[in-house]
Amino acid sequence: MAALILLAVIIYPVFFNNSYVTFMLFLFFIWAIVASSWDLILGYAGVNNLGHVAFFVIGGYLSGILAKNLPIAAVWCPLLGGVITTVVVVIFIALPALRLPGIYIALYSLMFHLTIPSLLTQTRKWTGGSKGLREIPPLFENIEMIHYYYIALGLLLLTLFIIHKIIKSRTGQAFVALRDSADFARSLGINEYKEKIKVFAVSAFLASIAGGLYAHFIRSITPTTLGINTFLLTLTMVYLGGLGRFPGVLLGTALIVFADEYFRAMGMLRHLVLGALIIFTVLFFPKGLMQIFDRLDTVIGKMALKKAG
Repeated sequence: MAALILLAVIIYPVFFNNSYVTFMLFLFFIWAIVASSWDLILGYAGVNNLGHVAFFVIGGYLSGILAKNLPIAAVWCPLLGGVITTVVVVIFIALPALRLPGIYIALYSLMFHLTIPSLLTQTRKWTGGSKGLREIPPLFENIEMIHYYYIALGLLLLTLFIIHKIIKSRTGQAFVALRDSADFARSLGINEYKEKIKVFAVSAFLASIAGGLYAHFIRSITPTTLGINTFLLTLTMVYLGGLGRFPGVLLGTALIVFADEYFRAMGMLRHLVLGALIIFTVLFFPKGLMQIFDRLDTVIGKMALKKAG
């Protein structure tokens, strides 16, 4: 099933010339990267990081600033911006925040998120202030929508591959052990501080590259991207899919991205509809949309046992 969906996504722009659907799929790819990397740190490592959308925005700004002011090809700017963002996140968030207990990490990272709009406004010479950074160069000359589509798809697949490898590795096992029983994990010799620094760095890097690609596609980025609406919708993507249930975040992202666009014509009422949809999902699938597949497996298993008996 997954292979058929992937095949359909790959061939869609070639056989169907619908720029609107292509654009929506591009947005899905971008936010799936952000949500997947957030799930890695929040769902698997159990680190209450609430500054993840800020990593996305910082990556977008840095990539745009580098492309506009340095004599380097724009196509390399998202990667370079991602590296710089990762260094900034590790120094100013991970190193100090991870010395704090529990909820204080969430408060510290949220404070970081809330200070970014003010910082962007005060550095208007570079960032454009409240109006945002505009006229960001495209990744390369004569680039078209289909090119951005496949670049974003490739980046999403690479992100999922990296996250899957991490989850299945000793590092991923360390993340889960620390999340479920920190004292027991430490007794096994797992360095909690070191492992959580790793997950902060990886998740920030992936989210910031997605931000860079998004900024070059839209050709602008503004502080409003850090608004409460974007923050809550992205966090909802993670929880709806199933926290720490790879790759359930893809289901949550698809539901939010496409439902939000479908109900856009309703104006502010779409938030009411989305809220009702989220409540329905939480009530019937409290462990996320991946629970649908759990129930299907249970039904199929019972049918197989009944047939065998």
